[in-house]
Amino acid sequence: MAKNSKVIFFDMGNTLLHFHFGQTDEEKDIIGINYLTNFLKQYNCQIEFEDVKEHFFDVWQETMTLRKINNTEYAVENYLNGFLKKYDVELDLDMCIEALDAFYTEYRNNIWIEENIHQTLENIKQKGYRIGVISNSRLYDEVMINCFKKVELDKFIDIFTFSYYLKICKPKKQLFEIAIDRMKVNPKDAIMVGDNLQNDIDPAQRLGLTGIWFNKNLTLNDTDIKPDNEIFKLRELIDLL
Repeated sequence: MAKNSKVIFFDMGNTLLHFHFGQTDEEKDIIGINYLTNFLKQYNCQIEFEDVKEHFFDVWQETMTLRKINNTEYAVENYLNGFLKKYDVELDLDMCIEALDAFYTEYRNNIWIEENIHQTLENIKQKGYRIGVISNSRLYDEVMINCFKKVELDKFIDIFTFSYYLKICKPKKQLFEIAIDRMKVNPKDAIMVGDNLQNDIDPAQRLGLTGIWFNKNLTLNDTDIKPDNEIFKLRELIDLL
């Protein structure tokens, strides 16, 4: 692939995939803990919902604030296996991925995507662009890729760059640098599309990418960050390319 080939990077949550539809996140978490409990019972039938919630989920959730402060991800398997020690259970990485994939079932089943998004991404491909994803993720890459598979968007994505395994969160520029390197693209030939000015647009523009703000909620930009373009529907991208 030529070094100067064109690339469009997308953010994941609230851009390509919208996770906050259907039940509330709190309701989905409760359903997810039920799925997780049932998964764990195959290793020890004494494991119960309330114990999983209090001693795994609630403890793990305490890291969600820290990850935003420190711009890093925390290894969920440490919290899960720490909880499972009293049951003499230890899951390997593949089992942990399967367990958290089960937990995420209700989120995955309630994903909303923009109307005609498949055609939008197909049109982008037809214009000669490759497509990448740059996103923060508190869970395994495999779990998030399964979300793309659920809505049949995975076939359009050339490379996923998630924060979980790398332990580097946006807005740190290193996550973007890794994505750029993986795609073997010059920053000047790449576009970043995202809904968050601070996390998506600013670091991308500082590295020389074109920043397109996906302002789906018609939010007033009261920051010093000036995106190169602003769109309100992803399909509007086609006219900008």
